[in-house]
Amino acid sequence: MIGGPVCNEVLSAELIFAEGQHLTHDNKEALWEIFEAIGINWRNTNFDSNNQRSSWFEMIKAKTENAPNYTGEYVNAIYVMNELKSIYGKGDAYRKLFFESEIDNNQPPTTRLAHFKIYVVNEFIRMQVMAGGFKSWGTKYGGEQARNYHGFIAGTRYNRVPKVRNYTPKTTQNQ
Repeated sequence: MIGGPVCNEVLSAELIFAEGQHLTHDNKEALWEIFEAIGINWRNTNFDSNNQRSSWFEMIKAKTENAPNYTGEYVNAIYVMNELKSIYGKGDAYRKLFFESEIDNNQPPTTRLAHFKIYVVNEFIRMQVMAGGFKSWGTKYGGEQARNYHGFIAGTRYNRVPKVRNYTPKTTQNQ
């Protein structure tokens, strides 16, 4: 298990209560850094996810202004991330969190680190992928951006992949 006393503090598996509390601007910026780190570590976004920032803020607003309120989970995430950065340094802290946390997503979260990973990180990953983070996979190794991305309906608007065959309409002949 990674982290120190904050990360490994035992909690109930239920959401951390925070009704009536609000995130500050600094809280939101700290959470944004976590969201950005997903794309940086996976190397699958352009512009450090800034093209997703407005959608991300809308999600945060909805998750903190409606029930169930995630403000307590988000504040917990900041505390845990601060401890991880103080132990491992910023870059290694994110790498350990995303790839070496040993948190089982199928078990109830009973530590601060598990709450962070299950209620915040996993949610941010889902949002990052849904908002288009998958469109840039492959660019690290010389692939073209969006080359393998065919969208939700029928394909990219860029005609980069050759068609299997051209459609030639049948002509009607007089019989």
